[in-house]
Amino acid sequence: ARRFVERVALEEPTVFIFEDIHWADPAQLDLLEYLASHVRDAPAAFLALARSELLEVRPGWGSGVLGHTTIPLEALSPVDSASIASYLLSGQGDLSSVERLVEIAEGNPLFIEELAASIAERSTAGATELPTSVRAIVAARLDALPPDERSALVDASAVGRVFWRGALTRIAPRDELSTLLGSLEERDLIRREVVSRIRGDQQYAFKHALIRDIAYQRLPRAARRDKHAAVATFLEETTGAGGQSAEAVAYHWREAGETEKAVDSLLTAADQAGRGWAKGHAPVLYTQALHLVGEDDKRRRSITLRQAVTAQAFQHLVQQDVRRPTDEAD
Repeated sequence: ARRFVERVALEEPTVFIFEDIHWADPAQLDLLEYLASHVRDAPAAFLALARSELLEVRPGWGSGVLGHTTIPLEALSPVDSASIASYLLSGQGDLSSVERLVEIAEGNPLFIEELAASIAERSTAGATELPTSVRAIVAARLDALPPDERSALVDASAVGRVFWRGALTRIAPRDELSTLLGSLEERDLIRREVVSRIRGDQQYAFKHALIRDIAYQRLPRAARRDKHAAVATFLEETTGAGGQSAEAVAYHWREAGETEKAVDSLLTAADQAGRGWAKGHAPVLYTQALHLVGEDDKRRRSITLRQAVTAQAFQHLVQQDVRRPTDEAD
C-alpha cells in the first residue's frame, strides 16, 4: 500500500481522501496512520473525514504524525445556510421557506439538503410545520415516493449501504429497474458508482447511511429473512465468498436465520484474515462465530484455538513493527 501511494504521488502530487473513517475497522485505521507516518518523500497529502465518535475508539488519533492538523467543522453560519438553501430550492420556495429552513437546520449541511429536497418534492406540502429532525425529513421523503421506487429502495437497503443491480434482481425481478434506479438517483437518494466490486454488475450506494437505515426500517421483519437469504446467495455466486465478501455473506446468513451457514462464512473470513494482512481482525471474526455456536458444539474447541493462535500472531506482528526502525528500506 505504501509503495502504491508513493508511486501515484510521484507521478503527480495527490490528495488521498478517506471519508467516514469513524466506520473504519481497526486494521483500516492502522493502515491510514502507517501511511501518514511513513510516506514522507512523495508529494502526498491525506485527508480523513470523521465524526467525533472516532475519538472514542482512537483518543490519540493523528497525534503521533508529523504535519498532522485537525480542523473541527463547526455549524454553518445563518448567512451561509441561507445561501445554500436558496441555491438548492432554486425558486421552489419563497423567502419564508428559506428562513424557516435555516432556523430548523441550525447550520447542519445534511439537514439543509434534506429539508430543501423535501420542500422541492412537495413531500411536506400542506403541512403547517416542517419536520424538525433529519430522520423525520428522510422518512417524509421516502413515504412520498411512488410505490415502485420506494419498494426498490427498501430492497436495496437489505443489501447494505452499497448495493448492486444484480442483488436487487435476485431479491425481486423488476421490468423497469433501470428507470427506477435512475429516478432514485435523480432524487439524490442513491448514487451510481463508477467502479464496482463485482465485475460485470453495476454498483450503487445510498447517499447517506441514514437514508439506508430509515429505508431498512420500512422493511417488515417477516420479509427480511428472505431478502437477506437472497443477498447471501447472490454474493456467494458472484464473489466466491472470499475475504471481506465472506464476512458480508455471514452477516446476511445470520440475518436470514441461517446460523450454520453464517458460522461457516465467518470461519472462512477469519481464516483468510489470519493468513492475510488483516490479522488483527481475525480474532474478532472467530469471536463472532463463537457467539453463534452452541456451548456443547464440538467446534468450540477448534475455534477457540484458532482464535488464540491468530491473536498471538497479531501481537507478534505488532511487536516487530514497534522494534523496526522507521526509516527502513522498502
